Amino acid sequence: MSSLLRIAPWPIAFFISAVFLDSLRFKFTGHPTPEHIFTTLRDWSGIGLFFPAGPWIIGLAELASSLLLLVAPAILFFARKQRLGEASQALGALIAIGVMSGAIIFHLFTPLGVETPVTWENGQPTSYSPALFIAACFSWVGAAIILFLRREVVQRHGALAPA
Repeated sequence: MSSLLRIAPWPIAFFISAVFLDSLRFKFTGHPTPEHIFTTLRDWSGIGLFFPAGPWIIGLAELASSLLLLVAPAILFFARKQRLGEASQALGALIAIGVMSGAIIFHLFTPLGVETPVTWENGQPTSYSPALFIAACFSWVGAAIILFLRREVVQRHGALAPA
């Protein structure tokens, strides 16, 4: 059972990273969906930082999370530094929880809504889907599972350690 618990974070980390890395092509290229999301949040909140900076800030956080969830732990595994790799996964999961908590909250409690545009024609949305919201929820749960499974390394090395 303990070997299963050591392996379980890897496919979860792969899923979260796949979601995050796939979204970068939209966030970093000016696709209309992230523009719609972040301008809706800007207009609702009055905070100008949401767009145009929002897609870049969130995209960089997702990239950092992905690197900490998969790349760094893989390198550290082959360098025989498994505990450091586990700590890296925990930090990547913590970043993922932060980013996805924001996504879930904004989808649920702002005019953004659960369904966002997925197809566009002549600059106008033509169909909507809850796929981004669902991916955020699954990513949040996955990151929470990784943190739970890596709790020993978090407690040993992190701010959560007892005084």
